[in-house]
Amino acid sequence: MSALGRIKRAVRAAVGACGGIDGAAATVSRGRSTVGEWNALAHPACPPLDCALAMDEIAVARGELPPIACALARELGGLFVPHIDCNADDGTGPGLVMQLAVQLGQVSGLTSAAIANDGVIDAAEAEAILAGLERHDRVSRQYRRVLEAIREGSDK
Repeated sequence: MSALGRIKRAVRAAVGACGGIDGAAATVSRGRSTVGEWNALAHPACPPLDCALAMDEIAVARGELPPIACALARELGGLFVPHIDCNADDGTGPGLVMQLAVQLGQVSGLTSAAIANDGVIDAAEAEAILAGLERHDRVSRQYRRVLEAIREGSDK
């Protein structure tokens, strides 16, 4: 399937999260026919960014991942990770989870770059990846301690 086909399927999921074509049209203040074109797999039209974000926001409000953002991230070689709290303090659970996501993204990027060069991970690349994994593991241990303290506090 082409990138456009995968994105169009994500648009269809976003339209569905809005309750269908009429709900999506109301959400983005566009005509039913315009949204219908976005929803049609065979039609090349896609929603502009403001409309895609608005429809994705409805999916998020329903407790779902934003389908269009997820599809775009995947097409760019990435992964959509929900942001917990951009203002969270570093030592708090939400702050530590964001650090874990960042560290994992860096490890993934290093691995991808190493393989893209020549199809294998050499010793120097392995060393850099292992350093990234150690940073990830350090944050993971810190988060584990925070959660264990919470658990222990709730047992009282």
